[in-house]
Amino acid sequence: MTDRRDDASTRAASYAAGALTAAERRDLEQELPRSPRLAAEVREFSETTAMLGLAVEPVEPAASLRARLLSAVEQTPQASNVTRGPWFARPVAVLFGAAAAVVIAVGGATVAINLTREPTAVEQITAAADYERVVYEMEGGASVTAVWSASLERAALIIDGMEAAPAGHTYQAWLIDETGRAEPDATFQPNGGALSVALAGAMDAGDTIGITIEPAGGSETPTTTPIVVIPTA
Repeated sequence: MTDRRDDASTRAASYAAGALTAAERRDLEQELPRSPRLAAEVREFSETTAMLGLAVEPVEPAASLRARLLSAVEQTPQASNVTRGPWFARPVAVLFGAAAAVVIAVGGATVAINLTREPTAVEQITAAADYERVVYEMEGGASVTAVWSASLERAALIIDGMEAAPAGHTYQAWLIDETGRAEPDATFQPNGGALSVALAGAMDAGDTIGITIEPAGGSETPTTTPIVVIPTA
């Protein structure tokens, strides 16, 4: 007997990768509003797909890609009540009613543009015109990728391969200004896999992103030496 959770995970992963047929995508989209667990699986797999794309150096796309993408989007049926403007500003209910994805072949591979959910912080930042990225390699093979946008005043971290903090402790991110003042931000607990962490604070130009190990629950000021320091200037 097939486990229903495994089936949902398989379908969600295939959806995020653009591997479902048109009929399968349509059936899954109709099920999303009724299944919070399936919707969560789709979000998680879509975000993981985006993070995997950020783990490698970007390749300059062909000049024809933008035109092909715009053409494909224009030909994709949209819900009649969609409000014009940035697609990421549309309500979730509207997005669930829109077409699922636009899939474009690029050099033998496919790029799937998901149009049916709110974008994650990482996706919003990397869609900004002034998006920047730095990869910090840690001892032992783990990495921390910082992505940020000055115009959005937002930053996020993509953690890969970092082990859990010691018992009774957590990792904590900090936004450090040019005077050295550290503003406490998100706490997180990785498990050795991939994890994205959206920073809650407004990032100013020139801020440095730091990570320390703190007592469970986080601290108001750093109590240990940063294990990761990423300048953004």
